[in-house]
Amino acid sequence: MEVAKYISELECIVKKGGPEKNDYQKLKTIASNLKNITLVEEAKLYNIFKPILDLNSIIGHTFMKPHGYAGDYELIDKIHLKHVSDDPFLQKWDCYYHEADSSTAVRNRKDYFIDLINEKRNLNKPSKNTHILNLGSGPCRDVNEFFLNNDKTGVYIDCVDMDAAAIDYASAVCDNFYQNINFINRNAFRLKPDRQYSLIWSSGLFDYFSDKLFVRLIHRMYEFIEEGGEMVIGNFSTSNPGKNEMEVYGNWYLNHRNEEMLIELALKAMIDRDKISVNSEATGVNLFLHLRK
Repeated sequence: MEVAKYISELECIVKKGGPEKNDYQKLKTIASNLKNITLVEEAKLYNIFKPILDLNSIIGHTFMKPHGYAGDYELIDKIHLKHVSDDPFLQKWDCYYHEADSSTAVRNRKDYFIDLINEKRNLNKPSKNTHILNLGSGPCRDVNEFFLNNDKTGVYIDCVDMDAAAIDYASAVCDNFYQNINFINRNAFRLKPDRQYSLIWSSGLFDYFSDKLFVRLIHRMYEFIEEGGEMVIGNFSTSNPGKNEMEVYGNWYLNHRNEEMLIELALKAMIDRDKISVNSEATGVNLFLHLRK
């Protein structure tokens, strides 16, 4: 009966044309109560939600996965750009999506990366160039914004993504800075860098990995950090207040981890404890595991 009640409440919000701001907390409550439902109830939920599962809606894009996987490059760029559909029926859902702490955290990690690039560049300047490896680089909106708004002298970024379409998209986004960027279409586990880096960065790749794969890639990449450099890995926190909404409304599942879990994985990758720290962006939703060398 409780599940039927929450499904009915969701149906009312859909039928009235989407959520107002005073519905946002209700949608959070609904999602938390629809986490473990039967297949029959799930079918009812999908049928109610179907009218907004349109690729012109960011929530529809998230759920439908037009590129075949969750959190694709186009979705991440829509979050960065705060995409709102031109269809009035979908607009309130897009506004709701962008107000979520999880969406804010995605935008914040862009700024976190830009600050890290500046930090590494300032440490190296003027003695040497700053080389950065960006794993799971996606749309590269962060890279583009860095080169648009900061001194790019001596900064070179290798952007790696296994999706060729993501590479094509990012190449277009960063077209004006091709001399500073090298795009590499490859699986991160098959990457064999021919140099070391001041910074190895991965904003949204590792929280799709099992613990075993997480540890394996850290162990593989750590040798490519230059002395005094670091590897920084983004991972959604277990305290993410939007976790249920991501999963119920977006069919978007991540391996959420807390600070202790991230430290434990780094230790399993044979990183010394005094080289490990964990920070977060402003919301605390996205954690960043720092591994110094």
